[in-house]
Amino acid sequence: MNLSKTVKSFFVVILLSIFLSLSFGNFANAEVKAKTEPNSVYLFTSLTCPHCKDAEKFLDSYKKESNPDLQIHNYNFAENSELINEYYQAYFVPANKQGLVPAIFVGNEYFVGFSDSIEESILSHFPGYIKQEENDEKSLKIPIFGKIDPTNFSLPILAITLGIVDGFNVCSLGALMVILGLVIFLGSRKRVFFIGGIFIATTAVVYGTLIFLWHQFFSFIAPYMRSMEMFIGILALAGGVYLLKEFYQACKHGPVCSSNNLISRLTPKIENVLRNKTSLVVILGAVIIFSAIVTIIEFPCSAFLPVLFTGILVETNTSFGMSLFYMFIYMLFYLLDEIIIFFIAFFTLKIKIVSPKFIIFFNLLAALIFIFLGVYYLFI
Repeated sequence: MNLSKTVKSFFVVILLSIFLSLSFGNFANAEVKAKTEPNSVYLFTSLTCPHCKDAEKFLDSYKKESNPDLQIHNYNFAENSELINEYYQAYFVPANKQGLVPAIFVGNEYFVGFSDSIEESILSHFPGYIKQEENDEKSLKIPIFGKIDPTNFSLPILAITLGIVDGFNVCSLGALMVILGLVIFLGSRKRVFFIGGIFIATTAVVYGTLIFLWHQFFSFIAPYMRSMEMFIGILALAGGVYLLKEFYQACKHGPVCSSNNLISRLTPKIENVLRNKTSLVVILGAVIIFSAIVTIIEFPCSAFLPVLFTGILVETNTSFGMSLFYMFIYMLFYLLDEIIIFFIAFFTLKIKIVSPKFIIFFNLLAALIFIFLGVYYLFI
């Protein structure tokens, strides 16, 4: 009896194995073809996609000039939906990148879209390829610092730098000071912690969401743009010119928040809510609304910084997970000055803020960073 059950179990396992092999045979086939052929590239393109033509031209040129044995498997995306889905599964392509062209599968990597920044990564998978030494061409000589290669510039450092510069925002700091000033007047350390913390948390959520949406927008349009680098360069130069104008105005009149009238109109309403013995739910709602409105309204004032940063993340073909990590770093250092002011207010019941000259200096620093990045992306 036990032997009979064992035999039955054996046949069930065999049948399941056959079923699974038939069900996932195409998946395995796609993985083997893409990941085991050492001198092949699998390309899914569309007739209406300009970047697809760039990818085809690049690979054909490399095959003709350097690697005649290269096997280029070019498939029409619309006519091979089942096959591309197999590659999506084999390479664990995230849903937000599926459906975009060109889709390039080589070795153990995939690329969605095409730009100069991924050419080196594609070629590195082909046997016998020797990396081109272009560091000297791309390096810049800067006094004191010496040679700097922007192509190797650390994204975490960029996130920290732009986050800190963006953090010295007159509007957001001004709104935080209004909230903390009203709470400190009431003399309650608990309320400082509760209300100030809610304000900063709301700012983080709203501002972080806006940055994430810009990243998704760039991820969507990148495959359809002729040159993401040129777009970023133009954006950076435009931002540099705008920030230089802001620096000039700040030098003449001091740092001024363009949303100052809005904050002035909202302040008495917030003051009434905090002064009256209203419930914590009402206070929570009022502070969240106040923080969200200020963050959304003031976003255009400093939008060049987070927009440029998310554009660079997309242009460098940074993975979705790492992009979220770098955006988190950006947000952490964006909020750093507000967090410091908040804790000073909590422990001392006093408000300490940097001098206006310091904020003006950061406007100039941001302008110089933008101009540097713009010149690099456009002319180097």
